[in-house]
Amino acid sequence: MFYEHNENTLSNLEILRLVMLFLKYFEFNKIRLTGGEPFARKDIIDLIGYLSKLKNEFPFELSATTNGTLLNGNLEKLNKLGLDRLNFSLDSLKPERFNEITGKNQLHKVLNAIDDAENCGFEKIKINTVIIRNLNDDEIQDFIEYSITTGRNVRFIEYMPFSNNGYDRESFLSSLELFNIISKNYKLIQSNSKENLVAKDFRVNNTNALISFISPISDHFCGLCNRLRITSEGKLKLCLFSAHKSEIDLLNLIRNDYSDKQITESISNSLLEKEYLHPEIDELIKLKNNNIISLGG
Repeated sequence: MFYEHNENTLSNLEILRLVMLFLKYFEFNKIRLTGGEPFARKDIIDLIGYLSKLKNEFPFELSATTNGTLLNGNLEKLNKLGLDRLNFSLDSLKPERFNEITGKNQLHKVLNAIDDAENCGFEKIKINTVIIRNLNDDEIQDFIEYSITTGRNVRFIEYMPFSNNGYDRESFLSSLELFNIISKNYKLIQSNSKENLVAKDFRVNNTNALISFISPISDHFCGLCNRLRITSEGKLKLCLFSAHKSEIDLLNLIRNDYSDKQITESISNSLLEKEYLHPEIDELIKLKNNNIISLGG
C-alpha cells in the first residue's frame, strides 16, 4: 500500500521513481535511508519492501542509518525484505551520558537492537560515533574495547557544524588527534583495500576490531565524495554543506509532470556545480539550510 503524504514531503511512489532514476541513468550502486530517524516514518517498512524489489532489475545495496530506538521487533522482517545493512548512530556507552546527549534513557534498547540485528543476519554492522571534547572524549577507549569485544566497525566521525547543533569549535577533535590518543594504548594498522576512500580504516593489532576515521572538517574529501542527498521534502543536495541556491526541488519537478528525461537532465546539470571543497569552518557555521535532523549523515 502506498500511503499519502502531506503536500510538502515525498510519497513512497515519488521516492521509488527518484531511486529508479538514479539506478537506471546514473548507475548508483548504493541507496541509504537516513534521517533524522528513518524509522520514524510510519510507512518505512513498506518503502523498504518496494525499494528492495528494484534489485530484480538493478544491482545495488540497500542500507539504513538508525539510532536503533524505533526498530520495534522488525529486524527479522527487514532482513527478509532485503535491507542489506544497518548503521547505528551511538555517541555514548554510558547510560547517564546517553540520556544527556539524546534526552532519552534508552541506551539498553539501542545496544539490544544492535545485538538483535546481528542475530537476525545483518552483517558488517557499523557504529557511527561523534567524539566531542569535554562531552564524551573520555569514552574513546570504551569504544575501542567495544569494537574489540564485538568485532563491529566503530567509525569516528568528526564533529560538524549544522544549523541546529549550537556548534562550538573548541569542542572539535580532529581525526588525527583521535588517532594519536588511541595509538597511545593500541597499535593501529591501516587496512583499506582501496585507495582514496572517504573512511580510513584501521585494524587494532591482534584483534578483530575495525576502527575508522571520517574527516570532513580536517581533511576535505569533497573531491572523492560521490554521494548525493535527497531530503524528505524532495530537495537534492550535492553536499551536507551545500548552499541553498545549489539545491534542486525534485518534488516540484515531479508534481509538475516533468518527464524522466527532464528530471535527469536537471540532476546532471546540477552535478556540474558540485564543489571540489566545501567552505571553511567559519562559513559552515553560518549556514542555515543544513539541519542534520532533516539531512542525515
